[in-house]
Amino acid sequence: MGVILPARWHLYVVDLEPRIGTKPGKQRPCICIQPSEFCEAGLDSALIVPLTTHLTAEDAYPLRVKVPAGVCGLEKESEALVDQILAWDISLFKKELGVLPEGLQEVLKAAIKDFLDL
Repeated sequence: MGVILPARWHLYVVDLEPRIGTKPGKQRPCICIQPSEFCEAGLDSALIVPLTTHLTAEDAYPLRVKVPAGVCGLEKESEALVDQILAWDISLFKKELGVLPEGLQEVLKAAIKDFLDL
């Protein structure tokens, strides 16, 4: 199997091992937020937002964005960890799960802007 060429707003299973400090570890779904053109230009890494199924009890926007079960085949409700944005080697992208629905793309984009104070 060849290297996956990540595309913006697509979900992938990504190998995030080893876990270090607050960085999420193991293979988990992640959303590529980097413009596809940069991946197509031959960069070896892509910006991702990891997902977790360890949900917060209250609304934690913009640090976390809820991703409902069923989106891109996710079995459980998840949260995108906006405060854990990573640049990750594309050789560690294991499987594409699908594209994030447009409404959810807009919510995540707004959360990233709010979190980064852009």
